[in-house]
Amino acid sequence: MNQRRVVGNGLLVVVLFACVGIGRSLFWMPAIASHHGDGVFHDLSRRGVLSVVIPGYSISMPGFDLGKPHRAEYRFGGLANIGPKCGVHLAIRDHTGRWWIETRHLNGSVHLELLNSHGQPVVNVSGRLGDYTWWGFSDLHVLYQRDKSFFKPDSKEEYCLRFSYEPDPALAGYKGFVYVRSGGNK
Repeated sequence: MNQRRVVGNGLLVVVLFACVGIGRSLFWMPAIASHHGDGVFHDLSRRGVLSVVIPGYSISMPGFDLGKPHRAEYRFGGLANIGPKCGVHLAIRDHTGRWWIETRHLNGSVHLELLNSHGQPVVNVSGRLGDYTWWGFSDLHVLYQRDKSFFKPDSKEEYCLRFSYEPDPALAGYKGFVYVRSGGNK
């Protein structure tokens, strides 16, 4: 009987430690380390249903006028690998809500190429604005191509992001920026 009690208590201790470990991984919100290089880092981590932690971050590059052609090159590294894939996007601010409707008619073009430190493309997408998927929240639209705009970040890798944009006259007056994002979704 004494041996059963010792085994039972030992099992109870193991179960309690497992519960504490699982609870900590679900509810503790660690800070995500910022990248180095170009762009402004934002920790998007938040609590979801039942206070489960949903990690996320974004890096926003300088804005530009969508009514004019734009070319840029950005360098950064030390991206946190928090699990979900990371996306490279053109983001558009739409304070008027105009672009929540049909966007397939837009003819401007976007080219995003993310190269690793060996010069090999990790992401390489291009096409008409109207051919991209427009995903949004609040006043922000994020343009991407399914499966092609995403990559698994390597915190030891140094990246070079090349971006080119040719406008559609309908977007004159709007602002855009290149946007790198991982996680933070529901």
